Amino acid sequence: MRRVGGSHRGLDMWLLQRASAVYMALFLPVFLVCTLCSGPLDYAAWRGLFEALAMKVATFLFVAAMLAHAWIGLREIFIDYLHCARCTLLRLSLYFAFAVLYLACLVWTVDILWSVR
Repeated sequence: MRRVGGSHRGLDMWLLQRASAVYMALFLPVFLVCTLCSGPLDYAAWRGLFEALAMKVATFLFVAAMLAHAWIGLREIFIDYLHCARCTLLRLSLYFAFAVLYLACLVWTVDILWSVR
């Protein structure tokens, strides 16, 4: 029996998108409760909220999950609507552009979160 590489890629992407959605759905209410319990929403409260390593890591994971979720969604849109033979270069260019954009957003998130001391 011949095995084709990447034969389960669609299932992997589907599971990753669902897992990212679950994490975001769990994180947002917890973040809302933590924000509302921290007192008045001024600079000191926000800074205090993000000084804890656990909040930095949880927020980083949220942003990473959101970007992974968006990447998979865009990938499916590009596959569905840019499938002609002439569209291959356009599709690859869009993949690259969004990959660079999302990676820059992830690096920027790390810079923002870990600059809070």
